[in-house]
Amino acid sequence: MRKWLMILGGILVGCSSQPTEPVSNTYLLPSGNQAVTSAIATNQPLLVVRPVEMAEHLSGNGLVYQLSDTEVVQAQQNLWAESISEQLTRRINNDLRQKQSRYWPTELTPALSTMGVPRLQVKVNQFNGHYTGVAKVSGEWLLLDAKGVLQGVYPFTYQVPLERDGYDAQVKALSEAVNRLTTQMAQRIAIFTTKT
Repeated sequence: MRKWLMILGGILVGCSSQPTEPVSNTYLLPSGNQAVTSAIATNQPLLVVRPVEMAEHLSGNGLVYQLSDTEVVQAQQNLWAESISEQLTRRINNDLRQKQSRYWPTELTPALSTMGVPRLQVKVNQFNGHYTGVAKVSGEWLLLDAKGVLQGVYPFTYQVPLERDGYDAQVKALSEAVNRLTTQMAQRIAIFTTKT
């Protein structure tokens, strides 16, 4: 009987020495195909990329996963290392610098006046993993000319299959969806520039 009590005691001590604090993983959205960017050309007018607006359920720190048609959860231990809105704004800005040459995209800052400068606004409704094994990104983006006149509203929806299970694969699939989105934007911006 003592032997069993000693074994049971050893098991309990072993279990109690395990860390009880959950481990958090943090993620950054991968950058797109980053080439070395040359200095701004004097003939490139600015295009202000306004901060990306996220739907309320996406604006927290945790990665979001859709469990069913009606239920979404925000991860508690798998977190964005930085605001996803800020990451997306920076990624869109950098991707557009690489994918088109008519405008020099720049992020909105307090020192920059947007008077007389075309603007790009992105609104995101979905930016999450999905129970069907894909990452879903959807929303719309708006393009305004230098006078502030709306030139177009462009809805987007992308579904990228996850290569494997897990949040790392989800982040990579979300990044690929952003890559497709910025390619669409660059093509539309080229059409916009021929009209202005």
